[in-house]
Amino acid sequence: MARVMCVWEQGSSLGHLSHLRSSVQAALAMGHEVFLVARELTGIGTVFGDLPITCLQAPFKQFCDQADQSAYKSLTHVIFRQCFSSAAELALYARAWRGLFELVKPDLVLYEHAPTALVASFGYPFKKILVGNGFSIPPRSPDFAEPFAVFMTTLRTPEITRGLQQDDRFLLQLINTVLAQLGSPQMQHLADLYAQADEQFLFTLAALDHFGPRKAQYLGVEAAPPQVAPVWPGGDGQKVFAYLSPVQGLEKLLSSLQAANVRALLVVRGLPAAFCAVYASEHLHFLDHLVDMHDVGQQADWIISHGNHISTALFMQSGVPQLLLPLHQEHLFVSLRLQAQGAAVLAYQDQPSYETEVGQMLNSEKLRQHAAALARQCEQLPKIDITDYIHSTIQRLLT
Repeated sequence: MARVMCVWEQGSSLGHLSHLRSSVQAALAMGHEVFLVARELTGIGTVFGDLPITCLQAPFKQFCDQADQSAYKSLTHVIFRQCFSSAAELALYARAWRGLFELVKPDLVLYEHAPTALVASFGYPFKKILVGNGFSIPPRSPDFAEPFAVFMTTLRTPEITRGLQQDDRFLLQLINTVLAQLGSPQMQHLADLYAQADEQFLFTLAALDHFGPRKAQYLGVEAAPPQVAPVWPGGDGQKVFAYLSPVQGLEKLLSSLQAANVRALLVVRGLPAAFCAVYASEHLHFLDHLVDMHDVGQQADWIISHGNHISTALFMQSGVPQLLLPLHQEHLFVSLRLQAQGAAVLAYQDQPSYETEVGQMLNSEKLRQHAAALARQCEQLPKIDITDYIHSTIQRLLT
């Protein structure tokens, strides 16, 4: 029996835990002991149910500077702002992670968006697998002179490129300072942080890869678990499904939906009942439960969401157009990728009105055609048995 350790450090949605579910199930099926070290413990029961795993709290930066993410030009900036901003801070978290490694004594570690854990792991002999979508697993570049993991929204002027290279050198020096304190080997390039992994489970599709298409084994996204079937409001208006947070601009969006005479099912997390009562009507129904994603994708005329990677990918494969209101950079990259392929309309939280965007969703035949064409492209991709792929990879690394 081997010891398998799954870690999740950064991010705030259940999607991160969901990416680890198949690996946990595979390891348990092979008779291994599984440890889950998670940033948030509250969602573990939702994702893993009663699976026999040992759960531990992940060390992570508790009081992160809430800087404007639009200023982040590369993954280097994300790591520096959200994971550690000084050698002393990194040393603190790295020692905490190493304490967990010494406690668990893993034979294999799987990392879901866990940069600090990867720093702490550098030089350890246990096997390593990166797990996540295109944002948390940066592409491997053969040119180390290029800045590390530059975002698609970043202008590539000579001045900006020099600034990115300088930031990379600063972060690399910071990491190596701590590695020296820990008695670990030095990194030659920032890319070494991710290159130490033996394998990766890349849960995305080329069409939605946050860094653009790459030469890698895409696993796609796993199907959402079955839920209750959607029950649409009566009438003959277009059927719209929305999965949102109570954000700025929500009232204006709801007003635009009312004016459009659509039949909408709205899942808005944390919305007060009094607010729902103001906008609920015969044609706009607020739900306090999830509905079946596959059924929604087959039945809805269009979708509204923030560009969450998993749900956006599932609806993309169903061929349904999407209106996307990103909350942060990761959402924005997904939204821009889908918009560039003509299958989505992009909107923002601070708009004075959503009349134009709702009108596009109602009337654009090109939008529907592009969404259907993209779904057909997805259907033609090589089929991968994700469960078998993960099982065989883990088995090979532990043999």
